[in-house]
Amino acid sequence: MKYSFSPSPNYRNQQSTVGIMRHLTLCLCSIVVFAILYYWKAFGPQYGLRVLLMTAASVASALITEALYFKLQKKDVVKELKHSFGWVTALILVLITKINVSFFALIVSTVIAIIAGKLVFGGFGQNIFNPAAFGEALIMNSFAASTNPDFVTSATPMGSMNAYGWVMDSSTFGTFIKQFGGLGNMFLGNYPSVIGGSCALLILLCWAYLLWQKDVDWRLSATYLGCVFVFSLIIGLIHGAGIWYAVFHVLGGGVLFGAVFMMTDPVTNPITIPGRIIFAVGAAALTLIIRLKASLPDGVLFSILLMNMLTPGIDKFVDGNQIKDAKTIRTKVLAVASVCTAVTLLIGATCEGKIPGGAAEAAVEGNTATGTADGFGGEVSVTLTVEDGKITECTIVGEKETPAVGGAAIPELTQQILDANSAEIDGVTGATITSTAVKSAAGAALEALGQ
Repeated sequence: MKYSFSPSPNYRNQQSTVGIMRHLTLCLCSIVVFAILYYWKAFGPQYGLRVLLMTAASVASALITEALYFKLQKKDVVKELKHSFGWVTALILVLITKINVSFFALIVSTVIAIIAGKLVFGGFGQNIFNPAAFGEALIMNSFAASTNPDFVTSATPMGSMNAYGWVMDSSTFGTFIKQFGGLGNMFLGNYPSVIGGSCALLILLCWAYLLWQKDVDWRLSATYLGCVFVFSLIIGLIHGAGIWYAVFHVLGGGVLFGAVFMMTDPVTNPITIPGRIIFAVGAAALTLIIRLKASLPDGVLFSILLMNMLTPGIDKFVDGNQIKDAKTIRTKVLAVASVCTAVTLLIGATCEGKIPGGAAEAAVEGNTATGTADGFGGEVSVTLTVEDGKITECTIVGEKETPAVGGAAIPELTQQILDANSAEIDGVTGATITSTAVKSAAGAALEALGQ
């Protein structure tokens, strides 16, 4: 009789890496298709085509980079490419990128993500950071100005909420969310965001499919999403907001996409269940802390990278016999979760909301006054000259407003003030915050002139 031996744990596993990556690729491609259709319908055929071309450029860059690397290593290029899955990194990178990122920035970041984020560590399965997150961090920090001004959409929910200081009451939120079609519209993905981060429904369906195929560990995603929801719910209640505040945090930005496609990467997260719970709780806490206190409109990307860095330490922290030492390990997990919760809620409680353009100041010189207010990206100033009770000149400066949205609205807002001979403007669709800031600044200037 012949016996077969294998190290514990001993169980039958029908899964293969190739099968898992095939399912993941299918899900990612479905999101790419949705993004193409959404941008085509919402902004025009050129936007849908751009999503397709960005995907092709990134995938091609990843495959060519890996092919050259394997060629230099004198390995079978075709065989190695099939088991390196570079296209998965490329697809995720595109889907967490904004549509106006230049092809140069995308291609360079893809190449560096493949080389420095994966290959230098030994290739697929040995990287310590999520390669796609590594590449997107490079785009945000080194290529922030490398954009195509012809492809700029309207303000995103996360950027707009950031401009409000992440705190607002229910009545303000009702007005705020209308410009994006409500939370229901966000759930269906009919709003601008990163290329693949908008359609919550599709992402959840992909998660269900991956769970059905037993490709991912549900604990990571569920713990992360649950903690983001609970933390933000309590912070919202502290500031008098309703459950909508927590729902917004889960639906907006990259929370769902990160939970399903990035946190579940088995290579870059802890190997034990307690370790993965600590990983998810820590990522949730960092996501909200970065959102509430940093200048970034979203914190998912950097929270995952920071927790990737801590993965070896987490594994060591919960090391031990998972059955005999269960009580000790459970105590450690609860301790870490308690600290993360306390720190997040303390930081959230200290946040102060602001109404962009709500508070304005003015300086007067003769019959000319300049009013200033906070716009979407920074300070907006309105200089008015009044002669015989009539506005004769109007100059609006908002250098940090989004060029194709708030910035593009400035000429129309200028003409509205001149035509109405007052600060009572109608605003411009898609430039709500900029319009509010202009109205407040113009009102302050007129008041300073005694008008």
